[in-house]
Amino acid sequence: MIIDKDRLLKSIFRISGLLTIQADLNDVLAAILDEVVETIGFDQGCILLLDAAENRLKVRMVKNYAQEEEEKIRSLSLSLEKQDSLAARVFRTGRAVAIGGGVVTDEEGILGLDRLSSRMVKGAIICAPLKAGDNVMGVIAVWCEREVKFYPDEIKLFLALTNQMSIIIHNAHLFDQNKKKIFRLFALENAVSAMNASYENSHEILSIAVRAAKEITGAPKAIAFIWSPEESEGWVSEGEEVVRKKVKDIKKDLAGTIATEAITQGTSIGILGKGNSFSPVFFGYPVELAVPILIKDRYVGVMLIAKKEGNYDSDEVNVIDILVKNCAAFFENSIMHALLYAEAENLKSEVKKLKEREDELLGFHDILGRSPKMVEIFHIIAEIADHNTNVLIQGESGTGKELIARAIHRHSSRSNKPFVDLNCAAIPANLLESELFGYEAGAFTDAKKRKIGLLEYAAGGTVLLDEIGEMPLHLQAKFLRMLENGYVRRLGGAEKIPIDVRFIFATNRDLSSMVANGEFREDLLYRIRVVPIEIPPLRERQEDIIILARHFVDEFNRKFKKTVVGFTPEAEQILVEYKWPGNVRELRNIIERIMILKSSGNIITPEDMPTEILSSTQKNTDLNIEPLIQQLPLTGINYDHLTDKINCAIKRRLLSRALSVSGGNKSRAARLLGISRYKLIREEKKLSLES
Repeated sequence: MIIDKDRLLKSIFRISGLLTIQADLNDVLAAILDEVVETIGFDQGCILLLDAAENRLKVRMVKNYAQEEEEKIRSLSLSLEKQDSLAARVFRTGRAVAIGGGVVTDEEGILGLDRLSSRMVKGAIICAPLKAGDNVMGVIAVWCEREVKFYPDEIKLFLALTNQMSIIIHNAHLFDQNKKKIFRLFALENAVSAMNASYENSHEILSIAVRAAKEITGAPKAIAFIWSPEESEGWVSEGEEVVRKKVKDIKKDLAGTIATEAITQGTSIGILGKGNSFSPVFFGYPVELAVPILIKDRYVGVMLIAKKEGNYDSDEVNVIDILVKNCAAFFENSIMHALLYAEAENLKSEVKKLKEREDELLGFHDILGRSPKMVEIFHIIAEIADHNTNVLIQGESGTGKELIARAIHRHSSRSNKPFVDLNCAAIPANLLESELFGYEAGAFTDAKKRKIGLLEYAAGGTVLLDEIGEMPLHLQAKFLRMLENGYVRRLGGAEKIPIDVRFIFATNRDLSSMVANGEFREDLLYRIRVVPIEIPPLRERQEDIIILARHFVDEFNRKFKKTVVGFTPEAEQILVEYKWPGNVRELRNIIERIMILKSSGNIITPEDMPTEILSSTQKNTDLNIEPLIQQLPLTGINYDHLTDKINCAIKRRLLSRALSVSGGNKSRAARLLGISRYKLIREEKKLSLES
């Protein structure tokens, strides 16, 4: 008797432990075979499992064979259709066979199977099916050299053990299959991510897909072809670099292969080995899978995977199909991206030119102007915006110093942080310090709770200190110390609070003169005037007056729901000739007043202009004819000669002014004067001859 019932029951109990763990299939097979051979007392054993694709039993695990014998038996592959071996019979019938003591038995006690024992060495053998439900998935066979007799109870116990084995092997096989599926899905996900990241490079997309196909299938060979019917060259990749190749040569390489058939049929085709009418793409690798790459009517291609033996299961084919579809989509997107990128570069170049032109015509960050001085300021803003250097903006009242400061802030990396503006002249000297630095509770009589200062509040942003020249001298010293140390102390507090702000200062006063008079600290002036910006008054940028005026007309049209379209040439000339002591602020207020009072007509005329502007411009345009009169002899005058001279002076002045306002454009100057261009040219020549 070879099978000990107690040991067999203990084996069943120990093997049951494998049901609760997820282990590699080979590890499970080895553990089962160890238990059966070593514990129960057989000398050798092996496990064969079904390869469904080839309908063959293949040895998956052996025990206690010599090295040469082990290599030989591991290569054993039994055809279930052609071979009539013991293992094949057990698999087909699903019944165990036990040979021992000259008796052949099966699980139902049926005698009379072929005298298989005569073909084998002396001893005893049990060959039992491994079944999951009604499906046989393999066979386990164990031998011993002694001739022993198996009893029905022992056979039943052994079959109980093999049933337990079958469940464990089935679970391990499912886990192994799921592990492969998970591995393939991860490989697919990584490939899709890599292709998405390489959207700018269509060649790399093709190589990524080929490498992923090898990883998913475990095939040593893979290649991808893609070309456009409208072009003479295509792309070929085996997973490394992409090679340009003539389309006629690609078609020649694929002639007579399953790749051509897959493209023709528009579906995946698999070839499992020799004996087919197709030529292999890779010599010596007859197991092929071809998947077409079809991108609408624009591109045609194929992915071909090859290995020496084996097969491609349905899960592999599905994953490869998804991979190739993603490859086609990303390849098309990459080609479109390249085309759009080229168009975008052209458009970018055009937009850049238009933007430069727009900056000249319309200004920068809500600051209108095309005069050379303003264009220079726009360039300075662009250059310094991303630096944290202190900026001092100087200019007359109403020139737009705060607008410049806000433009610097919006154009900088701090644009998403606070912009805090504080007018030093608008806050009493005794309150300015607490506004800037904050205070602790109890710092002074009314300080009932802590208040953070504006410098602390504006952390990460920009602080504009307008009218910096009005800051008291004692506060200038404390402010200078803050600039140098980079921290503040709240009034009544001892804590050092780090400050991270970009400072912009503005003033309409001459700080250098204030330094000379002892009204402003010289060392503070040097710290705040790292980058000085001088804003010209409006009278020095006459090219911008009409642009600004028209902008304000549009603004107040929206506000007052009016439809004024602009100015007559005479009205524009009045605006240009006025000196604008209040600068842009005054211009805006004047246009607002005109728009409020404008009750008829949709164009602004000289009659709509305020009295102070009209009287000022009339004084400027009055001709001083006294010098002309004084040049004549006291004994008498030539009336005709004098009036002609005065007339020429007036004409020369009018022509000169019109040409100046129109920027030298004679057609526009003629329109301003209400004459034809030809008359203007004739007048110019006539005055030139007379002079």
